[in-house]
Amino acid sequence: MALHLSRLGWFGSASIAIIFVRGEFGIEVSIHNVSGEPLRDMHLKIQPVGRDISLGVLSNEKRVRAFVQTRTESHIVLQYADASGTHSDTIVGYVESGYCGKAEVSISSQNKVTSRETIDPVFCKKSWIDFM
Repeated sequence: MALHLSRLGWFGSASIAIIFVRGEFGIEVSIHNVSGEPLRDMHLKIQPVGRDISLGVLSNEKRVRAFVQTRTESHIVLQYADASGTHSDTIVGYVESGYCGKAEVSISSQNKVTSRETIDPVFCKKSWIDFM
């Protein structure tokens, strides 16, 4: 059975448009390596359930960005390896589906990870459009 927008009326059409637009929001994660060495096997993990985003190798003084969309209550973990071993740090403590914003992460010497996040659960003034 075909769905005709004319039968939905103004409110139904607007609701469909809002659902479509809100589905494109997420969190931009920007990672800057200032550790003095390359970081290998870098991944973003959306936990407790979600995708594992492989970022590969990040050379010293380089940046990498990824766009993360969550489906449920989650947190975002950064994992990577260097000469001293494997490391894991939570870089965004709490996000839900539909949240948007940005997390700026810096990895300095002695594996010090600093994360500054700007997450907005209500009014998404930043989204995937800013990522392009």
